[in-house]
Parts: sequence; structure tokens; C-alpha cells
Amino acid sequence: MSVFNRNTGEGTQCPATNVAACQRLEPSFFAGFPRISRSFAVIERHLSDMMTEMQKLLEQELKMSKETTSSSSPNWTMLTLADEYPFPTYDELRKSRGQVVWDPGMNCWLVLSYDVCKLIESDESSYRLFGADAPPVVFEVKPGRPAASALFGEEHARMRRLYLKLLSPALMPQYRVEHVLPVINHAVDRFAKRGSAELVAELADEVPNRVMLSLFGLPWKDDTLMENVSQWHKDLAAWFGMKYQGEELNRKARIAGDGLNKLFMPLVLERKEKRGSDFISQIWSRAHEDWGEVEVDDVIAIVRDLELGAGETTTNAIANAVYMFLTEPSIREAVMNDQQGALNAFVEESLRLLGSVQWRFRKANQDVTLAGAAIKKDDALCLLHAAANRDPEHYACPHMIDLNRKPPTDHEAFNVGPRICLGMHLARLMIRECLKALIARHPNLRLDPSKEAPRFRAFSHRSFAPLHVIF
Repeated sequence: MSVFNRNTGEGTQCPATNVAACQRLEPSFFAGFPRISRSFAVIERHLSDMMTEMQKLLEQELKMSKETTSSSSPNWTMLTLADEYPFPTYDELRKSRGQVVWDPGMNCWLVLSYDVCKLIESDESSYRLFGADAPPVVFEVKPGRPAASALFGEEHARMRRLYLKLLSPALMPQYRVEHVLPVINHAVDRFAKRGSAELVAELADEVPNRVMLSLFGLPWKDDTLMENVSQWHKDLAAWFGMKYQGEELNRKARIAGDGLNKLFMPLVLERKEKRGSDFISQIWSRAHEDWGEVEVDDVIAIVRDLELGAGETTTNAIANAVYMFLTEPSIREAVMNDQQGALNAFVEESLRLLGSVQWRFRKANQDVTLAGAAIKKDDALCLLHAAANRDPEHYACPHMIDLNRKPPTDHEAFNVGPRICLGMHLARLMIRECLKALIARHPNLRLDPSKEAPRFRAFSHRSFAPLHVIF
């Protein structure tokens, strides 16, 4: 008799009911017990019938499970892609169901189209931010007014002008020397003599968080502070990525928000009177130029809004760029030989192909049809940038690394429209300089084949990890 293996979906021979084995036993063991022998035969037939029925039920269950988990099923949900490489599924989803698809698990529409994502994010009169009507708990954790992320229209434009004064491209050469290079060299120095490292924890996670601490005038070499800030950023990123939902996510987000408020409040109070060149001092000194006079709570909100962009998102972007560099030999050679044009193009392609933030949310302000899908007023829209950045309707050979792709910045990794990330110039700078440091100091850097291989882990904010390397 065959028994259905639920884990493998294969039939295997059951030794307890192997007919040949029973025949071998029966002459010696049952010879003097004909009634018992006949009873065992009846029991065996009943067991055989029961197992046959069980096998049928399990086969039906497996079939239903496959139908549910197939992206072509209306019951499929993106939640099944947590810790999985998602891009083949996005392609299947696009082919089988279209560019805008309802996800019952996420309770929102998934938007896979580059053009539709761009349309939605460029039109805030028709599609509002998800946090615009968020529950009160959200504003117990994330900054409210006058943080730019909580503003709209003309007020939003005014506050963005202040942010741009702190994060403009013209400031990047200064930040490179004063903040970025010291942090990167500090990180690399700590593992340089060891001959091995795990570059997510020892580089990608270190650099954005310590650069942020440096820009705000905090003691960036403090390891305990660094660990706390890194964890707070991870918890907030997970909370954002799941639409502020989930009891445990909310609990961790509250702890993170409280920790960041306690970290920054003394500095905001101190630098109201004692100004320097750090970001907090600059906010106090320059907010009136574009926004007007600000109070302590206003500055805290702006500081919290700015510092979040320097955390988990850039960590993942660095990790993904390093992974691609280590696993694509021809691209690696091109980048090592041209650390200007080829390197810059490589950074953009790594952002396009793997990104960091996999999606952003919006809500529809009225009924609308998008790519054939009937969207109702107040429906949630998940703008799936990870899929849109590989949309074959927008890109030739969308899954390939193309260092000659024009224009190289034509992707949605940093959002588009009025909410495009103002920290993108700093993020690009950190990614480039991390790669340059690895090339210069460890040109024979390679993945360690004896350690755990990298995989594209997590969900809303993703990167390849771990990155165990030897040199």
C-alpha cells in the first residue's frame, strides 16, 4: 500500500502493510491462528481503504493549496513572498492577471506598471498618502506637522525647500569629506585585518546610521547608540511596510518612536541656543526662511522626518549593490576599471533591479479605472516599485544589468513626483563610496563559499543577506 507524503507530495511504500512481508510472517506466526489471521486480513483491508481515502483527501488539499498560492489565483496574496525572491512571481502575475491586481491578503490593489505608479504618485489631488487618514496611533509614533511627510500642497513645497537646503547635491562633496568617508573608513578598519567580514552587519548597516548620527551632531562612534538607532529604524520600516497594522509591529514602533524622541529632545533644546553646523542647528537657523518660526515640537518633528530616511532604506540599497558587485564578474570588472561613469550607472541599475523600499501606499480619492481595474473611492493602492522597475512595457531587457541604459536614473526606487526622496543624493553618495572603499582596500573581495549563501530576505524593505566575504 502507498502512503501519501504531505511534505513531498510523493507516494511511498508503507513497511507495516507490505504484502510480501506479511506473506513471509504469516506461515510462521499465524499458522495456528486462522481466526486471528482472518481478523488481521479484515483489519488490513479496512486500513487500506482508510489510507486510500486519506491519500485522496491530501491530494485534494495539496491541489487546493497550489491553486491558492499560484499568482494566477484570485486568492493569491503577496504575503506568500516574504523572504522569497519575488521577481518571477511578479512576471507571472503581470502575464496572468494584468498590471493592477487585487490582493486579498494585503487588502489593497497591487500596481505593477511603471507608468501607472508614476501617474498615481504624481497626482496627489486624486491619490492621497496612506497616512493622511491614519489612526491616532500613527502620530504617536511618526512625526506629524510640520514634517514634510505630513504636509500637502503649498505647505509641503515650502517645507521641502528647507529639507533641500540640508540635502542639496551641492553639499555632497562637503558631506563626503566630513561625514561619509570617516564613517566608511571606520567601518572597514574594524574588519580589514581579519580577512573576513559579514558586510550587511559590518558595513551596510553601519554606514547610513552612523552618517546620520554624524550629521545631527551625535557621537557616531558610540556602538550602543548605533545598535539602538539601527534597531529602531528596522522596527519602523517594518511598521511602515505593513500599513501601520499589527499589534506587535505597533508595540515595537512605539518603542522606537519613544527612543528617538528621547534621543533628540535634549539636542533640540540645547541647539536652540547653541548653534553649530549640524542639521539640528541648521533647522533652528533656517526654518524661518521657508516655513516661518518654529517651536521645539516643530523641530523634533522635522528632525525625526529627516533622520528616518538615513536608516533601513539605505542599508538595504548598499547591501544589494555590494551583492550585485560580488556576483556579476563582467559588471564587477567594468566598475573596477571605471569608477566614474560605469560605477554611477551600476549604482542606478542596482537601485532599479533590487531597490530597497519594495512599495509605497496611496489611497484613491474617487472611483477610477487603472489598467482595466475598477478602483473604488478609498481603496488602498500598493505601488509595487520592485515590479514597476522591471516592467517590460517600459524597459528593454528589464531583468538585465545594463550600464548603458539611458537615462540611468529612470527608475522609481526613490519615488517620483512631489514626494521624490530628497535624501537620494546622500544615499547615492554612500553607496558609491562603500563600493570604492571595498575596491581600493580589498580588490580580491569575494563571497565565502563555506558560509551561508545570501538570499533576498525580508518583505517591504529587502536586501541580499548575509554577505559573508573573504579577502
